[in-house]
Amino acid sequence: MFIFIARVVATKIGLVDKPNFRKKHVGLVPLVGGITVFFGICFAFVITEEYIPHKWLYLICAGLLVLIGALDDRFDISVKLRAGVQAVVAVVMMTVADLKLESLGHAFGPWELVLGPFGYIVTLFAVWAAINAFNMVDGIDGLLGGLSCVSFGALGFLLYQNGNYGLAFWCFAFIAAILPYIFLNLGVLGRRFKVFMGDAGSTLIGFTIIWILVESTQEAGRPINPVTALWIIAIPLMDMVAIMYRRIRKGMSPFSPDRQHIHHLIMRSGFSPRGAFVLITLAAAILACIGIIGERLTFVPEWVMLALFLLVFFMYGYCIKRAWKVARFIKRVRRRMRRGGAVR
Repeated sequence: MFIFIARVVATKIGLVDKPNFRKKHVGLVPLVGGITVFFGICFAFVITEEYIPHKWLYLICAGLLVLIGALDDRFDISVKLRAGVQAVVAVVMMTVADLKLESLGHAFGPWELVLGPFGYIVTLFAVWAAINAFNMVDGIDGLLGGLSCVSFGALGFLLYQNGNYGLAFWCFAFIAAILPYIFLNLGVLGRRFKVFMGDAGSTLIGFTIIWILVESTQEAGRPINPVTALWIIAIPLMDMVAIMYRRIRKGMSPFSPDRQHIHHLIMRSGFSPRGAFVLITLAAAILACIGIIGERLTFVPEWVMLALFLLVFFMYGYCIKRAWKVARFIKRVRRRMRRGGAVR
């Protein structure tokens, strides 16, 4: 119900997304997805009896990020201000909640890689990377919501299996809060009810995922190995790294917009935006399942899971680098499949 009220308020105060040469949607679309998800989580935290560590501190940090994101959606504030607020929130997370990356586990061999004082820098970078990774995949209807549900679902499953019911509840509550947004974003109830997540939403999702990942991979007797986190956020992470690397090599700003994201590649291959959403979300679910299997099979070394992830990442980077060739090949395959012919 709140999301429908928020739509009306957002339209009246100008918190809407306007179509332009990059944004092809029709009409003004309220940017309230992130705000409604945040209030949904606040409600879930109030009513639950499960122990969720640092939940009030998290809500303060997340609320600040949602506020800055909403202001950016409305007034287009500077990147420096947003990055500064994200850094402040990351510092609070590390110093007050004592949540930071102290170990990368045994991802590089039999010896545990302990970060020591470098953990603060790595954690700050991880917070920034997670926020930007989920912001960058918000390019077609449903995709940010779908990928978020995959990540929260995988995290929730692993945490529940390990008896960490509070964090598992947190993950499942996020899925419950995101699902109404996905239905409206995909236009299930019609175009007039459409909403977007906005920077407030992508920032909230990225920050929450990195918070839960640090909480679950660094605590004593950690329920999740650090390398498994790569599989849980595989698609957003790989897309961000590949795109930024490509832009920097071309002498561009890593934040400059282009049409080389994975959803652009899929759509150039002849898929509709809805088809690209389904395909990418399915791929993310498969990769997350590989991470879950590697986590549950205790005889599989962490370094093997890292090596396998890097192999997948290099394959992804190869496809992105040759996006036009890959798109033409997929189009040719699809045409011949329709005709019942074989690919040569």
